[in-house]
Amino acid sequence: MALPDFVVIGAPEAGTSSLHAALTRHLGLAMSPVAEPGYFLTSGRPRDDASPPGHGGGASSGGPVGPAGHPGLGGSASPTGLSGPGGPGDLAGSGDLAGTGGSRAAGGAGLTSENYIWCLSDYETLFPGGDGRRPRGESTPYYLAEFSAQRRMHELLPYLRMIAVLRDPVERAYANWLAHRRTGLEPLPTLIEALDAEEERCAAGWSRRWRYAELGRYGVQLRRLYTLFPPSQVLLVRYRDLVLEPAAVLRRVCGFVGAVDPAAGFGCDSRIFAPATIDPGTTRVVREAVPAAVDPMDAVLAELRRSLRPGPPPPPGLREQVLDRFRDDIALLGQLTGSSFAKWLDRGDLPLTAGR
Repeated sequence: MALPDFVVIGAPEAGTSSLHAALTRHLGLAMSPVAEPGYFLTSGRPRDDASPPGHGGGASSGGPVGPAGHPGLGGSASPTGLSGPGGPGDLAGSGDLAGTGGSRAAGGAGLTSENYIWCLSDYETLFPGGDGRRPRGESTPYYLAEFSAQRRMHELLPYLRMIAVLRDPVERAYANWLAHRRTGLEPLPTLIEALDAEEERCAAGWSRRWRYAELGRYGVQLRRLYTLFPPSQVLLVRYRDLVLEPAAVLRRVCGFVGAVDPAAGFGCDSRIFAPATIDPGTTRVVREAVPAAVDPMDAVLAELRRSLRPGPPPPPGLREQVLDRFRDDIALLGQLTGSSFAKWLDRGDLPLTAGR
């Protein structure tokens, strides 16, 4: 049975899809060709509701249709942005366009919760056995916030290693909201209004990707995770470090998951010798210069730098207006990890900008 040895579990809008794309370039790792298969978000069977593509997360199949055919975005919106029985839900094909921070296959097509892989045998096909030595991995950024997904992972893979990228929750929420606004998936004109509507939206069946506050409460998420897995199986990476110190972070990640040295890992001699030749007119044996060994991290680092693109920071004054929604959780995160996140309570990780 071929299953992952490690998973990038979150958080959305914290550079997880860029990290996945970078790790696929490492010859000593076997990454899933689909960036967000979402298997552990499912119950191992097709969706219980038979709603057609474009409707999901409890939204009525007869709900209103708004611009570009998005259900829940048309009609006269209420103060919370709800225009009918349910919101946009899980839009088929929304993928990265919805700001999920993932959902890309190698060819550019992605999976949403309308078509997450739910069958174990299909999930296994993402991790071909190959040489059996390279660690296998996948990335689904919603696993960190979904305790049901974590329970399923523990039942099937109790020794799984996990990587969580933690971004300043105010900046993460703003990047998430802004991505939805740009693609017409967020009807409310400000992040504050969207945060105020979050509880009602959840009750109405809106998808997890609209839970701007909940997805950034890492303290609560890790406290639940640690009831199943020991902290030694979870590598915490700060988004700020991923942006400012990508080489160091990538080496930490590859060391944590046990990436194989491509030269030594497949039965090859890691030493490189140039062929011997005879100097014309003499009997002197000469060797050409020995080519320098290629660092397997070069392509990985280049891909991360290419795909982790900048974006606008939150506008002035926004942090002060929304920080109280995260203050207690930031304190809990510090207690759980023994690390300081005091910057998040002050100016955040600025001038960092949105990762994909």
